[in-house]
Amino acid sequence: MFGMKESRFGTIALFRLMAALGCLFPCWLYGEQEVDIYVDDSYYPYSFSQDGKAKGLYINVLNAVFSKMPDFKVTLTPFPWSRGKSMMEQGRGFALFPAYFHGHDWPYLYPYSLPIYTETVLAVCREGVKKDRDSRWPQDFENKSIGNVTGFDGWGGKLFHEMVKNKKIQYFETQESRNLIKMFFKRRLDCILMERRAFDFELNKLLITGELNPEDLIAYDKHTVVGVDAVYIGYSEPALKSGKYPYEYAFRKQFDIVLYEMTKSGEIDRIMGSF
Repeated sequence: MFGMKESRFGTIALFRLMAALGCLFPCWLYGEQEVDIYVDDSYYPYSFSQDGKAKGLYINVLNAVFSKMPDFKVTLTPFPWSRGKSMMEQGRGFALFPAYFHGHDWPYLYPYSLPIYTETVLAVCREGVKKDRDSRWPQDFENKSIGNVTGFDGWGGKLFHEMVKNKKIQYFETQESRNLIKMFFKRRLDCILMERRAFDFELNKLLITGELNPEDLIAYDKHTVVGVDAVYIGYSEPALKSGKYPYEYAFRKQFDIVLYEMTKSGEIDRIMGSF
């Protein structure tokens, strides 16, 4: 009888210990944890939707990382970028990708993962818009018409957006980068802001599909670098603070460790070089 009682108390103590550890290591207790992350649905060639599924170079990187995280089953859900930001602000989602660091101006998106890749954003301009090859950005682009993709408000820099606010630059936004490129080649904009690799990919795609013809092309310059930024997974601060994702710390730590190891080994570069 004493042995049975002792065993019962030992079992109770074990359950209490497991419950306490569950707050720290939920995946160990309950098996594979399902995780959903919103990803940009129209950022070619990095992250886009194809037949309702997330595709692109960044998606390949993330899936490679997740394949080394057996505690988690991750679903990447394509989502319009502006709506994704809104979901993060409302705490209605776990994480958003690919995000630049916005801890200083998007208070709802924090913390961030380790950096996954570094992008170079250009001002692609019609020939003759720039004064010379060494033109200063954005000071030497006053009174020019410049286009950008809606929601990519981190592009261009603080001084650029101050000039836009003070109406020293005419600023236009479109929902998709393909529309931005078409506006540019129709001479409706002096310059457009685009990531270097994304511009080449989108322009080539428009030519292949016939949405642009070779005769539509105009002479342009893409030597003005307006920003160099790393991309991260950004986590919804309101959602994390609400406690609705008890696995968040374990996920973030495991993701960063695997990403770090893959970066050091050169595996991330090999994946990103597949374009």
